[in-house]
Amino acid sequence: MVRTRFAPSPSGFLHIGGVRTALYCWLFARNNGGQFLLRIEDTDSERSTKESIEAILSGMQWLGLDHDEEIVYQSDRFEIYQEKAEELIQSGHAYRCYCTPDELEKMRSEQTKKGENPRYDGRCRDKDDQSGEFVIRFKASNKEDIIINDLVYGQITVHKDELDDFIILRSNGIPTYHFAVVIDDNESKITHILRGDDHLKNSAKHLQLMDAMSYSKPAFIHLPMILGSDGSRLSKRHGAMNILEYKDQGFLPAAVLNYLVRLGWSFGDQEIFAVEEMIDKFDVNNLNKSSAQFDLEKLQWLNQQHLMNTDNSDLAEFLTLKSTLKSIPTTETLISFVEAYKSRVNSLNELLNYFHSLYAEDFTVDDVAAQKFLKTTVLEPLQDLVVSFDQVEWKPESIHQMIVNTCEKHGIGFGKIGQPLRVAITGGTQSPSIDLTITLLDRENVISRLKQAIQYIGSKNV
Repeated sequence: MVRTRFAPSPSGFLHIGGVRTALYCWLFARNNGGQFLLRIEDTDSERSTKESIEAILSGMQWLGLDHDEEIVYQSDRFEIYQEKAEELIQSGHAYRCYCTPDELEKMRSEQTKKGENPRYDGRCRDKDDQSGEFVIRFKASNKEDIIINDLVYGQITVHKDELDDFIILRSNGIPTYHFAVVIDDNESKITHILRGDDHLKNSAKHLQLMDAMSYSKPAFIHLPMILGSDGSRLSKRHGAMNILEYKDQGFLPAAVLNYLVRLGWSFGDQEIFAVEEMIDKFDVNNLNKSSAQFDLEKLQWLNQQHLMNTDNSDLAEFLTLKSTLKSIPTTETLISFVEAYKSRVNSLNELLNYFHSLYAEDFTVDDVAAQKFLKTTVLEPLQDLVVSFDQVEWKPESIHQMIVNTCEKHGIGFGKIGQPLRVAITGGTQSPSIDLTITLLDRENVISRLKQAIQYIGSKNV
């Protein structure tokens, strides 16, 4: 059975790069009928925080990336790592290193002067009679190269001269990433490791540890990095912020997942995927080797596409839950509002803002729009519409015809009255067709707003 894992470090928020890794792990497991596990790598007690753990779990829950089995916390497993380190010493694969920081710095300095790559020279390999503070180092292979077989990058060779005796257990008994991850992946029976390609060369260390501990080797799938829109390393200014900030900005989780799945994976030319489609079509053979660039405009476009495909009743429920209005329109009106506006917005927040603007108890008109469109030339047509709207059947078709009749009476085109009407009734210059927009409000409200506009025009000409 396929078993994958996502293993974030809780020293910060869950960002775009981490979410894509989690998504690919989740999709691969779900596509293959396997299991997706979550591990929190919180061995660094100084940098790991409870707030970060909560943010990671909240982000995963919002995105719908559910995990199987209980969450593994590395901070609960220190004794296991220490026992494994001692076992490696006993089997001759590791040793205690008593070198001081000053000694190590002097060693690296001398290597640099000679034009060599700084690395530990193994001086403590055969010293068993020392005492004092120590770390535990793994005895790296110095006889043969390490071959990494990756499902994205193919065969990668790490030359034996690049290998050194790396630390597996620090002097305070805390394991290094390389040591803990190998033990945990083995005990969790992970079959496929999907992670960023910044860990590609680290796999040489992991393979040596697996051999030393007689562990089965999982398949490696290293993912190209996500870059900013300018081709530089992804940062907060590009969009590498807490994934929950996208929630706060009104993005749909399905849209975020859709966008991220395409940052390194493709299925022909298809751009828009429902979550179920991603699961059904995800294949690691379609992963790209080249880095993808984060594009906020593309994410916004996808969010709009998913909004248009979202059930109207779900969006109506969102408006009901998030609205600060004292009085919420009927469900029927909410559905009609959503249907009219959802194709015009890029986010849930925009939809909510239009909702609040249209149905606000303290309705206001944008001053710039009022000065531009509420002029004496439309005073009489608006006055006629107040009378007409009091009698017309409250349907878009009937209202449209009434506006047309008023335009013919005053010898003006529909466009001459449409925008002033829009400003008077919605407070701004953006809305669906004016006849449809009018029916989203009750008759009394529309007439009241028209009278306010007429009063405004009159006050400007006193």
